[in-house]
Amino acid sequence: MPEQPSITLARQRLSYLVIAHGMTILLIGLAAGVMLIFSLLDAVTLWPLPVWEVSVPGTTRGWQAAHVGGITNGVMMAVVALIMLKLDLSERHFNWSGWGMIIMGWGNTLFYWGGNVSTNRGLSIGDTPFGPGDIPGALAFLGGGLGMFITFYVITVLAFAAFRKAKSLSVDTL
Repeated sequence: MPEQPSITLARQRLSYLVIAHGMTILLIGLAAGVMLIFSLLDAVTLWPLPVWEVSVPGTTRGWQAAHVGGITNGVMMAVVALIMLKLDLSERHFNWSGWGMIIMGWGNTLFYWGGNVSTNRGLSIGDTPFGPGDIPGALAFLGGGLGMFITFYVITVLAFAAFRKAKSLSVDTL
């Protein structure tokens, strides 16, 4: 089996940055889970403190999406950061993948949270069947759209690199 080329400090640093941003986004996803509970109960309840009845902005569906999406995006970012170190990526592809994952994570976080409080669910800059366009919806749409395209690019780059790596390894047959 060929020896893995040494991983530069710059690559390690970017990988750790992607993981750090991913864990921060995962933490925000966990906070959305708390907001989900408050949304379901129509109150802020933190035992043993008294119940504070409030109208939580957004919808239960939106908080579910922000909760699961934040956790999923954070985990995906950490996994991609580790995968990047195992593949023979050019400097360009390594940097695009790392910074792309950071942009994707924050863009999707903006999508989930902004879309949840927007009138049109962040599905367009303008009006949708769900409601008229507004600033949170436009920010959600732009962040989520950018994140979507970057994710497709990075995952495609990683898939091709993994296929190249698998092809380069010889397998002894009996």
